[in-house]
Amino acid sequence: EYYLLGTFLRTRGLRLFGYNNLKNEVFEVKIQYGNTIHLIPQIDGSLLPIDFEAEKCTVDSRFEYFEALNFESANKRVLKYKQGKLSELCNLRKSNPDGIRFF
Repeated sequence: EYYLLGTFLRTRGLRLFGYNNLKNEVFEVKIQYGNTIHLIPQIDGSLLPIDFEAEKCTVDSRFEYFEALNFESANKRVLKYKQGKLSELCNLRKSNPDGIRFF
């Protein structure tokens, strides 16, 4: 078991799935939600609530992970990937530490 190092942006309403190409099976990844919040004091005296472990999961580096609406759409995505219609199965987006830039 390995931890997924790094942060990925998740799409609201989609579930996280994994694909085991050794056994040719699709499975849903169990996500554990944190139950602690850290209050960080700001310069102006206010407190900023931050949850460092909002969502975390244990993953295996041999499998490929992606988001889909349900099992049916996850299986369709894997089928398209096997047929060569998709170049990459993973559709998770990396977070940008600089934020969004409009200029």
